[in-house]
Amino acid sequence: MESSAPPKPPEGYLPVAHWSYWQVLLVFGAGIVGSLIAAVVVLALGVDPLDPLPFAMVFMAQTGASFAVVVWLSWTRGTKSLSADFGLVIRPGQWWGVPAGMALQIVVALMTAPFIIWIFGDDPPEQSVSEIAGGSETLIEQILVIVAIAVAAPIIEEVIYRGMLLSTLRRRFGRWASILISAAIFAAVHAVLDPNAIAAVPGLFLLGAVLAYAALRTGDLSLPIALHSGVNLLAALALLYGQEIGEWAERQLEELEAVIAFLPF
Repeated sequence: MESSAPPKPPEGYLPVAHWSYWQVLLVFGAGIVGSLIAAVVVLALGVDPLDPLPFAMVFMAQTGASFAVVVWLSWTRGTKSLSADFGLVIRPGQWWGVPAGMALQIVVALMTAPFIIWIFGDDPPEQSVSEIAGGSETLIEQILVIVAIAVAAPIIEEVIYRGMLLSTLRRRFGRWASILISAAIFAAVHAVLDPNAIAAVPGLFLLGAVLAYAALRTGDLSLPIALHSGVNLLAALALLYGQEIGEWAERQLEELEAVIAFLPF
């Protein structure tokens, strides 16, 4: 008599996700098309798409187009569950990853700084988004830039690179090979889309490797999204308020020195 035991569930990272490289490109390409359409509309209105407010709108269009294809793929080729198909789940217990991501940004910057200075000297090229974010003046512009950089970008990039690409690579390669390949692609795409990001490639590679490891370690995108959000949030805050933060820190140091001067030692 045959056993009626239920079949063993699939194992591994996102075991029911069986995306192809072409589908990864489809989601990525949809975002490019969405951003181009939005940029054309902005230009037709006589507005510079590289100004902070229209840039945020163009970026949100890019994110929305990619996410629409993600949902479509889940419903037509997947299980209709974004969690099962892409690992897209937000767990409140993982939000410690936001401050951890901010710390990770500092560590990676310190690790890659000597290499960047050796290659580019004291004036390395900055990513275009840095110049755009730094030009934000109104509160609305600053809020939209933060939402685009620290919320929308981490979610859609994690879905593409760690949800789809990493799960596809993991079915074909070992753990560390899939981590390193996905990290290399993550860094390379940023450099291709923005040649000014070439100096950030070493840091992007390290960040991509950490985020891929976190995804494989936890089994979904909750922690990678939180870490990625923290990384981008610190960068956005530094771009928007770096001068004010620096002046505040200088004042605190001066006050501390004044207090120390009165201590009896």
